[in-house]
Amino acid sequence: MAELPPRLASIVPLVDARVREAVEYRSRRWRHLAPAAQELMETAADLTAGGKRLRAVLAAVGYTALTHRSASECRRASFLTSPPVVSLGAALELYQASALVHDDVIDDSPTRRGQPAAHVRLSDRHQEQGWLGCARTFGRSGAVLLGDLLLSAANEVMDEAAQAVADTTPSCAHEARTAFHQMTAEVAVGQYLDLRAEVQPLPDDEQDPASTGLRMERRALTVVIHKSARYSVMHPLVIGALLAGAISSSPALGALSRFGEELGVAFQLRDDELGVFGDPAVTGKPVGGDLLEGKRTVLLAQAWRRTDAAGRALLGQVVGNPQATPEQVTAATRLIEDCGARAEHEERIADMVAAALTTLENMRAALHPAAAEDLRTLARLLTDRRV
Repeated sequence: MAELPPRLASIVPLVDARVREAVEYRSRRWRHLAPAAQELMETAADLTAGGKRLRAVLAAVGYTALTHRSASECRRASFLTSPPVVSLGAALELYQASALVHDDVIDDSPTRRGQPAAHVRLSDRHQEQGWLGCARTFGRSGAVLLGDLLLSAANEVMDEAAQAVADTTPSCAHEARTAFHQMTAEVAVGQYLDLRAEVQPLPDDEQDPASTGLRMERRALTVVIHKSARYSVMHPLVIGALLAGAISSSPALGALSRFGEELGVAFQLRDDELGVFGDPAVTGKPVGGDLLEGKRTVLLAQAWRRTDAAGRALLGQVVGNPQATPEQVTAATRLIEDCGARAEHEERIADMVAAALTTLENMRAALHPAAAEDLRTLARLLTDRRV
């Protein structure tokens, strides 16, 4: 992904430091229990270090989006790096880490960002130490607890962000905190919808592939919206705006929400494309990884609708089958390309970006000029990426 402009990038090291501080604080708090507690905290420290911090950046831009402060003040890096903005960014990134730990357990993903996933690290420790019982069960159980611990940290740091504005704007603090909790609940429901979709059998060829493909696409889009799109883009923008004083019922916040959802869908569709065609050296995931995991994506639905019976049979052999051969995976990815599904998917991404930019243009009168410029930049960065 292209680099952030310096003003937006200025928040990243501050959020890094606040995330690190939150993990270290909990490490000190639980150190007295037993040395074993440190194992969990060391894993937490490793998994929360680094990253693009996109949600933190989006929250900072949301904080400026509907403000009435002067353009010169909002363009200063110091405005984006004020304590409530940094705390909100850290809370979102801690929640992101929590969600990824749980997601890797659900998907049984061996790696995250090219490194062993949390449940794999803990399982490896079990094996190295020669402990009793099943190493895999220990690793998965420990990762669930680690994800819960990170969620707890995220909630505490979110409370800190809300408290920073509570004295001057108590209603804003309440609205922002409520939106944060609604976000975490929505992701849990979206994750379940995704999990449930993966265990449903693919349609048989007695059903019309055009109509079944469209139904698959609608269901996949529902998962995209509630599992990822809103929490990746929309919620950070909206919570940032609420923290800065935006009125929850205002048309301007409604338009910002719509922009965030449209851009969030494009962001996740790009992620789904990379889950099939991405460079493993860059993404840290194998080619065709989403197919092997059985992900019911918009891209898969489009391929199902566009290919023939032989193509659907091939997809049926690969989707949700971790034992599929490399040759089968290669054939399936080539099929998705050759049948035109990948090109159609790119068109859908472009359409969603265009819709988001139209929404942005239509709300120009309510939007702070500095934020309008930032949001256009982020629309490009979030969707024109290879990782």
